[in-house]
Amino acid sequence: MKELEIASELRRKEPLSDHTYLSVGGVAEYFLFAESINDMIKSIEFAREMGLPFYIIGEGSNVLFLDEGFSGMVITTERMDRITIDDVNCFCESGTLLIKIIECCKEYGLTGLESLAGIPGTIGGAVRMNAGAYGTEIGTLVSSVSVLKDGSVVQLEDVHFSYRESSLKGEVVLKVTLSLIRRNKKEVSENIEMIMKKRRGIMSEIPIDSGTCGSVFKNPEGRYAGKLIEEANLKGKRVGGAWVSMGHANFIFTDKTAKSSDVMDLIRLVRNEVERNSNIRLKTEVVIVGKGQEIEI
Repeated sequence: MKELEIASELRRKEPLSDHTYLSVGGVAEYFLFAESINDMIKSIEFAREMGLPFYIIGEGSNVLFLDEGFSGMVITTERMDRITIDDVNCFCESGTLLIKIIECCKEYGLTGLESLAGIPGTIGGAVRMNAGAYGTEIGTLVSSVSVLKDGSVVQLEDVHFSYRESSLKGEVVLKVTLSLIRRNKKEVSENIEMIMKKRRGIMSEIPIDSGTCGSVFKNPEGRYAGKLIEEANLKGKRVGGAWVSMGHANFIFTDKTAKSSDVMDLIRLVRNEVERNSNIRLKTEVVIVGKGQEIEI
């Protein structure tokens, strides 16, 4: 990998369990801490030239890597976190944490993002999956997204968003522009605190030293995945080092003994039992990544 001349830190044989909220997963052959768009472009072009698969993560809050690891290059954008505010527009690099953006907007008296307070992860992942909570989906606030196409940065203004999905799947997201509304700073702060109070009730259920990606399954139309899991009497159900939360049933927790296979087996078990009980087949919200690409189960 000496041919890859970049300033960003590159590691070999990096444990993916150190870079995901579930704290499981095998080893990445190469792991890059991208610090600039230029290094992102160079690294992706290099991977393509070498025939290496590559996969991009932010904080790893919504991804499950398998025990087999990743055979190519995993790139994290967590060090690409610059924010610029211009009137009611917020320009942020893809690795910027949602909480950092929300706090910045609070200081500038910009409203729109408060309902997403407390959601982990970065803006790149949030936009890609159209993250939402309490009646707000981030896609409604996006005015443009800069992506990498054929080695060049292209700005997309016509991005399609739907429930927990977007037309950005498969795209390399570099920057996001959010269009917000000017509001009294005190009011924005109060809105954030109200949402955080609601979230603290859920977060208090998370055991110390455990991993979780939050909601594992998407809500079926007109129903809640957590309620369906609860109705199937699966709260507390355990497979190895992974178990279903006794509180919010759409959460899966992991302990230090857990493997990705435990989480995968539990996901399959939950989905099968819910389908048997309610005739509804749940779809995963957590993104599952195999040896070289995302996979469906």
